[in-house]
Order: sequence, then C-alpha cells, then structure tokens
Amino acid sequence: MTVRPVTTLDFDGVICRPILGWNVGISREFLDPEAAPRPASVPPRWFSRPADYLRFNFRRPLPGVARALEELHDIREVVILTGRRTDPGPWLRRHGLEGSIDRIVVNSTELRSAHFKLHMVRQLEAAEHLDDDGRTVQLLAQRSPTRIYLRDWPRNRGLPFTAGVTRVADLADFVRRLGAQTADASRASERNVS
Repeated sequence: MTVRPVTTLDFDGVICRPILGWNVGISREFLDPEAAPRPASVPPRWFSRPADYLRFNFRRPLPGVARALEELHDIREVVILTGRRTDPGPWLRRHGLEGSIDRIVVNSTELRSAHFKLHMVRQLEAAEHLDDDGRTVQLLAQRSPTRIYLRDWPRNRGLPFTAGVTRVADLADFVRRLGAQTADASRASERNVS
C-alpha cells in the first residue's frame, strides 16, 4: 500500500461557504514571523459551542467541493486543519463529505489560528496546506517547509506575499495542480527506474 503525503486544508472559505459569499474572516495584516505568538482569547465551551453552531451550521459547501475532496483523497491523506474551537465533523457528515476526510484537527490550544496552523503543519509534516487567510499563508510560507496555497477571495488579493505562496481559484483548482504534480513525479520516477 502506498503512503499518501499529508495535505492540510483550512475549513471555512475552502470547504464551507461564507455567509452571503463575503469572507470576513480573512486577515490582511501580516504577523512578524520572528515575534513570539500571543495567546488567543479563548471563549468558554458553554459559549463557543452554541455560538459556532449559529455562525456555521447553516452554511453550505462551496461549489465542487465534494468531487474535489474525493479526487484529493485518492492522492493525499486529507486533514482538515481549522482554527475553529469546535468540531466541524457533524457538518461534514450532514453534507456527505466525511468519507474523503482522514482526520480533523481543531484548535484546542491557547494559540491564535495562524500559529496553531504553523505548529500543526510542522507536526503533521504536511506536504501542502491550502488556506484562505492572508496572515496564515504568509506565516506558513515564511516559517515552514510546507508548500502553501492560497484559496482566492477578493479580500486576500493585492497583498505582498512572500515567494512560495501559490494562489488557486478554489479547491478543484488546487486538486488539479496536485494531480498534475503527482503525474509528473510518477513519470520522472518511471524514467529513473528504466
């Protein structure tokens, strides 16, 4: 059995559709990559559970996500890496998407989302990470060996990203690019064997 490389995916704005298509959760301010992370203000679970339910539960998947996740799962171990403090698993099950997800990692730390994701892509040794947040992709591109992809939204355009951030139209575009890279690597491997 072939071991699939790990790919981590942000959830909101990559898989789950923003309310009215306006992605307000995207930060346009970068972090100092050398500064120590500041702790997050973590709400108590009695508050965050119902608040997240109301904020997220009625949203729909973005167009083409189900098929893109199935195709991605064929070539990668798919890990949802979310800055949320509550599990999106029930939402994924309700929309029939759980079969293409190998693991869900929720932010149960005192870290803010960008630093939490930096810590986790290192720990998981993720080959790629796809996110929609400018602050997160910039920090990951500066501080991790993971290939970083930015899911295009109007709010994350026009930012001075460091080299190594690749913009993609959506999850399907990301999967097409990985599929092409996988095919190229397979052909190169076959040439080297013969």
